[in-house]
Amino acid sequence: MFFHEKTYDIDELVRWNMHLHTVFSGCAKREMNARDIVKAADAAGLDMIALTDHNYIDKPNAVAQQRYDIIRELDGFEHNVNVLIGAELSSYGIGKFADDIACDNSLDYRLYTTNHYHQKYWEHPENKTPRGYAEHMLAIMDKVIESGRVDCFAHPFMAGYIHCFDDSHDVTRAFTDNEIGDIMEKAHKNEIAWELNVPAVFGDPDFFHRYFQIGKEVGVVFNIGSDGHSLDRVDTKQFAERFKEILY
Repeated sequence: MFFHEKTYDIDELVRWNMHLHTVFSGCAKREMNARDIVKAADAAGLDMIALTDHNYIDKPNAVAQQRYDIIRELDGFEHNVNVLIGAELSSYGIGKFADDIACDNSLDYRLYTTNHYHQKYWEHPENKTPRGYAEHMLAIMDKVIESGRVDCFAHPFMAGYIHCFDDSHDVTRAFTDNEIGDIMEKAHKNEIAWELNVPAVFGDPDFFHRYFQIGKEVGVVFNIGSDGHSLDRVDTKQFAERFKEILY
C-alpha cells in the first residue's frame, strides 16, 4: 500500500503528479507514451509521478499486463523522477469492481474512481436526485474502503460525470460536512489518501475548498493529480497558485 507523510503545503504537494494517463487509456493523446511523460516530468523537476490508466469492464485485469508493458518501455531509460505504475480503477456500484483483487495488488498505485456515471455500465441510484447521488457515492466509497484494495480516491465527490442535472454542483452541495468528515476519517484509518484533482477542484471551487478544510481538520493525506491526458498537463507546479487561491 502506498501512503506518504501528510502535508497541506501546496508547494510541496505539486512536486508530485499522482494521476497521469498514457496511450493505454483511449482518452489520452497519442503523445502520452511513458518515456515522453517521464521526460516532461523530469523537465518540470517533479519528484514523483503515477501512471494511472483506466481499466475497462470489457477488458478485466488488462492494467496488470499494461504495467509490465510500461516497465519494458522504461527499461534502461535514465530518469530522475520516481515513477509508480498503477491504474485508475473502477468501483462501478456498491461493492462492484471492474477487476479482481489480485490485479489491484499487482500495481504500484491503486487510484479508485467511484463516480464515472457517464459510463454505460455504471450503476445509478434508484433515487435520481442530488441527495440520492450523494448517498450512492458515499455507499460505494464505503465498500471500497472496506475492500482494502485502494491507495487513493480519484476526484472524490465530483459530480461532473452526472448529466441529469442542470447544475451538477447541486450534488456536491448535498453532502453534509459530517458525511465528508466521517468517510475521510474512515479512509484515513485505513491509510487511504484523497485526491486534489485539478479539473475537479477548478470546476467546483466552493466544494473543494470545503473538502480541503474538512480534510485538514480530520488529518487526512492528500495527493495532487492533474488527470493529465496530454504532455502539457504533466507539470503540476503550473497549477500551484490557482490551488492556493481556491483551497487556502
